[in-house]
Amino acid sequence: MENKAPVLQPGSEKNYDSDFCGSIPLHQINLIQPHGLLLVLDKTLRIRQVSENCSELLGLAPEAILEQPLAAFVPEKELEDLQLKLTREQASENEQVDIPSSLTFNTEGNSKVFTVTAHPEAEQILIEMEPAHSEEDKSFLAFFQQIKYITSRIKQADNTEAIAQAVADEFKHFTGFDRVLVYRFDHMWNGTVIGQAKTEDMSDLLGLRFPASDVPKQARDLYFRNPYRLIPARDYTPVRLHPILNPITRRFTDLTSCNLRSVAGVHLEYMGNMGISASMSVPLIMEGKLWGLISCHHKTPKYPSYQERTAMELLSSIAAVRLGAYEKEQRASAQSHMRGQYASMLEQLFKNDYFTDALLQGQPNLMELLSLDGAALLYEGNVHTMGQTPPVQKIKELASWLRRNSSDKTYVTNSLPQAYPNSKDYKDVASGLLALAINPDQGEYILCFRGEVLQTVNWSGNPDQAIRMEPDGKSYHPRNSFALYQQTVQLTSLPWQQEELEAAEALRSAVLSKIIREKY
Repeated sequence: MENKAPVLQPGSEKNYDSDFCGSIPLHQINLIQPHGLLLVLDKTLRIRQVSENCSELLGLAPEAILEQPLAAFVPEKELEDLQLKLTREQASENEQVDIPSSLTFNTEGNSKVFTVTAHPEAEQILIEMEPAHSEEDKSFLAFFQQIKYITSRIKQADNTEAIAQAVADEFKHFTGFDRVLVYRFDHMWNGTVIGQAKTEDMSDLLGLRFPASDVPKQARDLYFRNPYRLIPARDYTPVRLHPILNPITRRFTDLTSCNLRSVAGVHLEYMGNMGISASMSVPLIMEGKLWGLISCHHKTPKYPSYQERTAMELLSSIAAVRLGAYEKEQRASAQSHMRGQYASMLEQLFKNDYFTDALLQGQPNLMELLSLDGAALLYEGNVHTMGQTPPVQKIKELASWLRRNSSDKTYVTNSLPQAYPNSKDYKDVASGLLALAINPDQGEYILCFRGEVLQTVNWSGNPDQAIRMEPDGKSYHPRNSFALYQQTVQLTSLPWQQEELEAAEALRSAVLSKIIREKY
């Protein structure tokens, strides 16, 4: 069902990156999910802390394992291999690298094989163990062929949306999840779904925006330490660590690097409201920044093999590289085009007697260089205009306001009415302003205008109800509707791109240089 929100006023771009959600210490909850177990070892590889589900997965009570050397349970050769990997990890200059391996755990005549990930830290070593299911593993050849095909399709896609859609399609086919979403974060950390593959009975989320509070800051930060986040079954019972306090650190164990880390109850409630029982998310990281997520949903419990998860981690890296390469190509192309136009304008500027004529009448001109709807040059008491602009008197009043309120050489906004309410009268031609100061003390400026562009934002549920607080002010719940919720943003222009701002600043310097030459 579609809901329509009130029209948003200028400057009301709301920050949904909740400080409250972002302050919850997700890494210090001292609980793990039950599909694996956790060992905490000291530097001598003695077991100092263990998850209480060792009784089910190992057949031994915590007291029978604690204070025992790992060597008492693991074959000598496997222990040597583990120690070698730990040594290599510690020598990697603090670069985060997971160490997957296979480990046989012997208990009272029984042997169980686990897939193990080790996390060496300054004072301790965390060992995550999941029961191995080798009979489900695909042959190396079949596995390699699938990865090769998926990689090829991702590389063939030729724009951001096509790459995202290819990733969603292939992840769904490869993993069997009911729905796979690829969504991209904006500058406010809201995420918009730009790729989707799903079964017919799953809701359609393509094109919808999710508020930043859905993936708060501390959860985003953890993606730099964890290659993925897996919740195989929403209705699990969390497993405690024993003893409660870590004997090595004398506090709760920091589970930042652990994939088994338990999930906040509010997120499990969120999954229930969304109608899913299992989820897995993989980050898309570009140039050290979190660009977006690949989010997988399933209606029933689902436990991808370690092999599948490793493949998803690899494929997400390949997708991030391809997305990054495409965006670099686009930026390079835009910069090259703008440099060509700027060079032509620069030549005109120094050939022409009057810089105003060069900027407004040349080919290319100021409007073409910066994609403007109109421009005005205030110089030596005159107002020169081009394209769609406010009335001359209003332009003079705007320059006076700039002189009083802006000390910057360049002033830029895509919502002028927010800062200067008088401009609402001419929002159609000047909701966006880029002002280049020539001689601000004399009210001399180059003013670049962009008109209002009404924008409809399609949210997945009402973002103002993303968090519902209890009367106690401490407990809270996620929203229970993800239906289309529309907002109309008014009194704003198209945003100014970084390349445009750089070109404008360079042009301002060139104009000042010409003026100085002419006068002195």
